[in-house]
Amino acid sequence: MFSIIMPLYNKAAEVRDSVCSVLEQTEPDFELLVIDDGSTDNSIEQLVTIQDPRLRLIQQPNAGVSAARNRGIQAAAYAYVAFIDADDRWEKDFLARIKNLIQAYPQAGAWATAYVFQQGAQLTPARIYGLGDKPTLIHDYFAVAGRGDLPLMASGVCIPRQILKQSGGFPEQQQQGEDQALWAWIGLRYPIAIDPAPCVHYQLSASNRVSLKQIPQQELPYSRDLQQQLNAGVVPRALRNSVARYIAGHLVHLAQLNVRAGRPGIARSLLADRRTRKTPLRRLKWWLRSYLPVSRPVTKARVLHLLNDTDMGGIKSVVDSLVQSSLAEDFKFEFVCINPQSWWRQHYQAQLIMLHYACNWRNLPGLVVLRLRNPRARIIIQEHHYTQAFERTVPCVWRFRAMLRAHYYLVHRVIAISQGQARWLIQQVLFSPNKLHTIPQSRHLHEFLQVPLKNPQEPLILAAYGRFHWQKGFDLLLEVMPRLPPSQFHLLLAGAGEQETQLKAKADKLEQVTYCGIISDVPKFLACCDVVLIPSRFEPFGLVCLEAKAAAKPVLVSNVDGLPEQAQGCGLVVNADDAEALYQALLKLPQQPLSSWGSEGRIQAQTAWDNYVKRWRHYLQQEINTHA
Repeated sequence: MFSIIMPLYNKAAEVRDSVCSVLEQTEPDFELLVIDDGSTDNSIEQLVTIQDPRLRLIQQPNAGVSAARNRGIQAAAYAYVAFIDADDRWEKDFLARIKNLIQAYPQAGAWATAYVFQQGAQLTPARIYGLGDKPTLIHDYFAVAGRGDLPLMASGVCIPRQILKQSGGFPEQQQQGEDQALWAWIGLRYPIAIDPAPCVHYQLSASNRVSLKQIPQQELPYSRDLQQQLNAGVVPRALRNSVARYIAGHLVHLAQLNVRAGRPGIARSLLADRRTRKTPLRRLKWWLRSYLPVSRPVTKARVLHLLNDTDMGGIKSVVDSLVQSSLAEDFKFEFVCINPQSWWRQHYQAQLIMLHYACNWRNLPGLVVLRLRNPRARIIIQEHHYTQAFERTVPCVWRFRAMLRAHYYLVHRVIAISQGQARWLIQQVLFSPNKLHTIPQSRHLHEFLQVPLKNPQEPLILAAYGRFHWQKGFDLLLEVMPRLPPSQFHLLLAGAGEQETQLKAKADKLEQVTYCGIISDVPKFLACCDVVLIPSRFEPFGLVCLEAKAAAKPVLVSNVDGLPEQAQGCGLVVNADDAEALYQALLKLPQQPLSSWGSEGRIQAQTAWDNYVKRWRHYLQQEINTHA
């Protein structure tokens, strides 16, 4: 009877409870479609253990909540479509009450129940104008919506699938008010049936609160569309006055939000609109309030990055790129380089403290005292170091895991830098899944994206660069290169590190290898090569792979940790620490579609930085808003 659509984006902490609240309905005739909108945390993992044939997961690239809902509408199998967000919850009789409403009021264009706002343990009933103690049919949606909380909300409404198709669904081009646009379309054409029982819990969580930057400064599209229909005489005569009041209420509400956000000038410009005269008392109230001082000035949240070494290679470059991004407009970033074992001396005035060091037993006491000395701060480990492949190199696995569990227990959040790393962290149950957030690594790539395209020719120019360390597997490359014909392959080896003496000595003896040493212009170096080799023995993410893709170079990577997920469609994946497998893969390279791989890699890399900043903005706002 019912198709239930749940859009999902980064709700790992809440989605399981929301899904269970649906599956526990007393009305059993339904399907639940969870539309994952490109989540970057472990939201999907929360659903893996739920075994119910009514649950179906659909995944799509991130396109916004409206696109996710519309995707669900297209896939719906039943005539009645209900919606619930992935952090909200239904009472067990929600669908049963909706079914009763459908039977009592089949002429309605939407059926809903009352709802409550939930913030922690506090429940506040929605104030729906004119709602009594019995189910009722509302003939004028706008008269009710303009005098209190909305009678329809996106987690407690059921709509005939035919009406959703007639309306075109949720407008995907609108970033805010997209649900109200649909409610208005229905309200102009159909009555709405409501049951007064509060069967929906709407979470006032951080991700649901509107941030200061998101507060609209002008009339939203759904209100403008209504005004155009009023002007064109399309609105039924019986609804015209209530629609005008509804629009006025929207403008005054925007003014109210801007007053509270410290933008009185914007508020007064909204209130100067003649249409707000339809609500004179509310208009006067917020006109006067716009001249009062704002009680809480808006300040940037302070995010402190703690490092134990200013020469941390790729980690430092990533953090530098992040703090120089547009995020600096909303957050105050600072660096402190300090001995982790002496953190007990420090008390920091910061909302978030990001730890970039490698966890070990010696640092554990300092972390304990850091937590005690900064009780108001959220302490987060960004895990740049440890992975499944790294774990294979430790002499005592249980001791290693115990050390990690101790560190992760003491912090509020752990950020994984690749999906492969995140899967390992969850599989080993090193901490509660709710603590995990995944943000795949990135950096500024503008110079790499400008590298001109190069058609591969013989000899094929291979490139390997980075830190000369056993982890990177460059010794395997030099072991394999003598077996390759010099007329077909040549390797450029660049970098520096503790294995420099040994690697340089081997490279100088091989005619197929040119030792380049330290390179200051990586894009220029990549412009000379045809394929980039990354034979690492373990690699949490692998920025070299992302740089190569941005430079339109196909890649050959080891099948470890965060590398395989980057090579999809743009390179080869080989077994790690396996010289024979590496040799066989190199022999196959000339027969591969190298140019198309390079083009595909560049396409993937073009949006990597913007997506990275977007994910960090979402995460930081969520942390600050939740725990401010």
